[in-house]
Amino acid sequence: MQQTKTILYFHGFNSDGIGYKPDALRSQFPDDRVLTPDLEADPFLVQQATRQLIGQDPGDLFFIGTSLGGFYAWYFGAMLNRPAFLYNPSMAPHITLDDRGVGQFKTWAKGRDYHFRSEFLLTLEKMREEAKERERPGNLNFFLATDDDVLDHLMLPAEYPEANFMQWFEDVGHRFSTFADTLPLVSELMNSYE
Repeated sequence: MQQTKTILYFHGFNSDGIGYKPDALRSQFPDDRVLTPDLEADPFLVQQATRQLIGQDPGDLFFIGTSLGGFYAWYFGAMLNRPAFLYNPSMAPHITLDDRGVGQFKTWAKGRDYHFRSEFLLTLEKMREEAKERERPGNLNFFLATDDDVLDHLMLPAEYPEANFMQWFEDVGHRFSTFADTLPLVSELMNSYE
């Protein structure tokens, strides 16, 4: 009997843990534990909440994330030596959020008010350094848009030539409009880790 998976999905900046992508994950993995929390602006609180969510015995654990959530998926995958599935990930959010991420915001789906503070960038930079020391390319699976108008991923193939999976997708944009269509492939890739 196949073990139940725990799939933790990290949404992107200014998003929430509800919507098209969480719904698509629950549809693709109906028999698994799919967690799609609303993330706090403070990365330290994201770390605390994630550890609580995972618990002591998370089972077969996989991380999925989009944009800033891709960074978190990469980080926790590196720290716990688990596979991560990264959609248009922000691999250096301390840089990419520096010019447009600091300030007061309201999330799109739920309208949650939050303040992304400049000191959070330092936490993200420290997390990036920790993950770089512990990452394993064989745990990394990249889904990248050729038409991402928010983040530049052109250096990723050279940086991660030994990634388990890396594929470019056309006409999906930064929000990765065909996310649901990729999930059967994600399921296959997950099974290959068992």
